[in-house]
Amino acid sequence: MIAPARLPDRRSLWRVGPESTWTTIVPVAFIIVSLLSLVALPLVVSRLTNQMRREISNLAEPARRAANQIQMDLSSEIDKLIAFQVTGQRQYRDAYLELLARQERNRAALHQLAPQLGDELEGELNTVMHHAGRWHQSVRDSELIVRQLPAEVYATRLFESHAAYEKAVLSASQLELALQNGIESRLQRMRWADQWSRWLTIILTLLALTSALLVAGLGRQMRLLAREAMRRRQDAEREAIDARNARAAAEREERRAAFLAAAGQELAASLDYDQTIKALARLVVPNLGEMSVVDVLEADGSLHRAAVAHQDPDIEAALMAERGTIRSDVPEAVVRVISERTPRLIGASAAVQHYLADPRSGRGRAAIVAPLVTRGQTFGVVAALARETKPFEPDDVPLFAELARHAALAIDNARLYKESQQAVRAREEVLAIVSHDLRNPLNAVILAAQLLETSGNVAPEDLEPLETISLSAKRMTRLIADLLDVTRLEGGKRLPIEPEPIEVEVILDEASELFRAQAAAASITLQVRAAERLPKIHADRHRLMQVLSNLIGNSLKFTPAGGVITVNAERRGGEEVLFTSADTGPGIPREHLGDIFNQYWQAKRTERMGAGLGLPIAKGIIEAHGGRIWVESEPGKGTKFYFTIPVAPVHAEGGISSSSLTLNSAKS
Repeated sequence: MIAPARLPDRRSLWRVGPESTWTTIVPVAFIIVSLLSLVALPLVVSRLTNQMRREISNLAEPARRAANQIQMDLSSEIDKLIAFQVTGQRQYRDAYLELLARQERNRAALHQLAPQLGDELEGELNTVMHHAGRWHQSVRDSELIVRQLPAEVYATRLFESHAAYEKAVLSASQLELALQNGIESRLQRMRWADQWSRWLTIILTLLALTSALLVAGLGRQMRLLAREAMRRRQDAEREAIDARNARAAAEREERRAAFLAAAGQELAASLDYDQTIKALARLVVPNLGEMSVVDVLEADGSLHRAAVAHQDPDIEAALMAERGTIRSDVPEAVVRVISERTPRLIGASAAVQHYLADPRSGRGRAAIVAPLVTRGQTFGVVAALARETKPFEPDDVPLFAELARHAALAIDNARLYKESQQAVRAREEVLAIVSHDLRNPLNAVILAAQLLETSGNVAPEDLEPLETISLSAKRMTRLIADLLDVTRLEGGKRLPIEPEPIEVEVILDEASELFRAQAAAASITLQVRAAERLPKIHADRHRLMQVLSNLIGNSLKFTPAGGVITVNAERRGGEEVLFTSADTGPGIPREHLGDIFNQYWQAKRTERMGAGLGLPIAKGIIEAHGGRIWVESEPGKGTKFYFTIPVAPVHAEGGISSSSLTLNSAKS
């Protein structure tokens, strides 16, 4: 039978058993030891730091000053020597000897201090004495301090002794550095001792306080623990609330980012100017507001309404009549948005309601107005009216501003595309007029000039003007052809060619005959050479002559009298022939080499000698053949143009392939 448990007698609570004595004495003893340590530790640390301070002040610092003085004296010796040799005055020799005496005193002081500072410093001192002794011995041996020597002699001897001098100065510097490092090392140990003393003091104090608190009563500890638990629970609840808020903010930002991404895609979906502006208004309604308007800034500073959107289709239909009208009721807030280029949240305002032209709804609601800015210019504004169920907040302004920024870029791109399309249409109309309506009169002029030249009814003095008329008309015809070729190139098309097997020598001879008279008239030597046994090339004869004519003609324009123009052709690999056109003209600056194949480009020095179409057309012709054209030039050393043409395909026996013949016959 188990006896029932009895409650302890109240008097027994005051008894101190062995276990309670042990749990009480140990913390108390620890507190006593901690307090004694707190008293003894500062004394020990203070004694240690005082000892190191005495070493620094009585040993290390005097030694460092002596080493510094030795280094300064060594650095000054050479000045005294040079002054004595240059002037011959005894005061400089006496000053040198005084430096030697002071160095000896400092070395003697260092000899007494060095053994107490360590073997390393004693070794450094011996090194200094060794190098300084060699330097002073070289001075004595060279008689630099005994008498004044000729300039050449003392300079030579001083130069021969300079190595020993540099070693002496360097060893003195190293000695001072070692002493300084010793001082810094002792200071660092003092700082470490102080730091360890502070940390140990803090640790012992904390341990003593902890033990005192344990002895004082566990009840207080329990209350503190309960309070700490309550605090942690409150912190956890706050962190949970913050996490929910952060998650909600992240989700809101994610939705906004998704909206902006979708808006960017929708705005960029079309390059139609009006459609892009309408898309902006439709993005605002109903995603951000109940109503939106887009106004475009005209050149005269007025605003005209470009788009309107409303959540209510009936109201939107009524407001569509405002599109295209000039807004004369622009409120001051909207004007400030345009001038400052900063979006604004505008409170309920009758002026803003009137500006939005919505008299039937929106009373007492805020509006957001953002500028449409691109390339540093404001070209319009977009405004939105808040929904009745969801008023605008300050956080909505950045989202609206970002949408306006995307929209401004898309609208500007659409406007530029529209302007470019208009320019392309205008250019095509002009080219159509030039190529069709102007070519026929030119052909009539050329034909009439040829008939007059062959009729025999023209006086000899009129032949020259007639020839000028004919040449000018032909030049205009060639210019029209060049414009049409450039138009094809700009459209991304290749120039039409009719390739056939061509002898390289024949085409070069034809080019030579074409320009030989012109070169002779300009006192320019024209040299045309072709390598032996060149294969036939697969090229359009007329187009290839057009390339050679452009290159040789350009060289004739810029090569001065007495210059040389060289045209060469040689085989390159097994698949193509390399043509080279070189001149001895002034050359092309390096910064212009990347522009010479651009349409209509001309350097300032050309003085508008052409339309700037020859080289772009030549590039298009060579690329249509499957070749490549490039240029090398250096100012003052002439210019070299290179281009390649594919070799005509042949059978193993050397004949032209049947596929090539079939192609050419089909084209014929």
